Amino acid sequence: MIKLPGFRCWRTLVPAAAFVATVALVARHTYPLPSDAGLLLWYSRLDPLLLLSYLRWEGAFPAWGWLPLGTVLITLIAGRVFCGWLCPVGGLLALLQSAKNTIHQLLGRGRGGKTLPAWATVLYNYRYPWLVLLLALMLMGNGWAMVFSPFHLITEELSRIWRQQIPWMLLGVVLLGLVVFPRFWCVFICPTGLLLSLLSRWRLLKVSPPEPCLHCGVCEKVCPTGTARPESGTSGPDCLLCGRCSQTCPAGRFELAHQLVATQNSSGPGGLFTRREIIRSGIALTLAVAAAPSLVHPAGANPLRPPGALEEDEFLARCSRCGRCIKVCPAECIQAMPLSSGPALFLTPTIIPRQARCELTQLCQQVCPTGALARVPVEKTLIGMAQIDRSRCIGWAEGRLCLLCQEQCPLQAIDSDEQNRPSVVTERCAGCGACENGCPLEDAAITVKPQSSRRRA
Repeated sequence: MIKLPGFRCWRTLVPAAAFVATVALVARHTYPLPSDAGLLLWYSRLDPLLLLSYLRWEGAFPAWGWLPLGTVLITLIAGRVFCGWLCPVGGLLALLQSAKNTIHQLLGRGRGGKTLPAWATVLYNYRYPWLVLLLALMLMGNGWAMVFSPFHLITEELSRIWRQQIPWMLLGVVLLGLVVFPRFWCVFICPTGLLLSLLSRWRLLKVSPPEPCLHCGVCEKVCPTGTARPESGTSGPDCLLCGRCSQTCPAGRFELAHQLVATQNSSGPGGLFTRREIIRSGIALTLAVAAAPSLVHPAGANPLRPPGALEEDEFLARCSRCGRCIKVCPAECIQAMPLSSGPALFLTPTIIPRQARCELTQLCQQVCPTGALARVPVEKTLIGMAQIDRSRCIGWAEGRLCLLCQEQCPLQAIDSDEQNRPSVVTERCAGCGACENGCPLEDAAITVKPQSSRRRA
């Protein structure tokens, strides 16, 4: 047995450093992209959910696969170490908990601890079915499961802040932590956390209270995940090894012991493979099958995507809506699609040439964590194809000299005849939107239309 240290300030400093590092790396996603920009991509690969998504589409084990496997191995040994010490969202919540405790101490209200509300304990019955629902959607070709994973959520919300928009999902995470209990998001909603919690049920080392336990309830109040259950003799699968219980226990230090028996009745009511749990998971699977049609590519929708985008169905399945391509775009031509576009397209990146043209820097491809934007050279890029409405074009309809579209095109994809009337050279056009952006008419006479194929042969 090993006496579990209290960790004291380290339990806040280390997770906070993970959060601050993520913020710094996202902030550096600007043009020109610095040499260390790839660190965020590698950091994100600690998430086993990203590996599952990759295996679903590529069918081959990636070179970086040892990173998520390392996370799984650590979880099977000691539990949710990743969630407690390396997760950027967890780092933010650790900072909030520390700040809240400090305020309570200054006001003479103790440490501000709070046990899990009675109504919230009911949610333990539905968190693994929720995981089943998300994983089923991912396996059926939908990228929404990745939206709730920590790296993709935090980068999307940081990108939203960068664009001076309200980070509504991140505010929801924070409010749940402040109002209910610190790690509500980590315990009930985050698919990565739920997956690691499931694996943690069979971990080798588990935290146990000292003997004899006074059953004073202090550990339950300071536990950020509500998993401290001294009456069961061991911690639940949501234990983050933060050491708060060990530091505050009046009976002595908690112990990290080798235990071979899986945790069945730990942090929530009921076992893992009970009949009710299997029925709930079956219902969740049924709901996933029923919801999948509304979350796949809607008929007739074919928005302009950033350079290197896969075919629309596969793009929607892989895109995690992380917002990194939006953040790194020097021209700010990539935008997140609004909710009015439907649940399948919501938050996915699109290009609106009339607002800004694509500079074809291909930086969006370098920062995409899921492969939804493949690395394609400029000569192979096909965002869309420019088309001229001759009935409105100044050169064609009025016979006057304009050719601003030709002047703006970086690929010399606009030609002109002896009467200075423009035409599109389809072999050169990449659909960057420079022509549409530069057209002097209020409603551009030359527009970029999406193509059925998004890559040149």
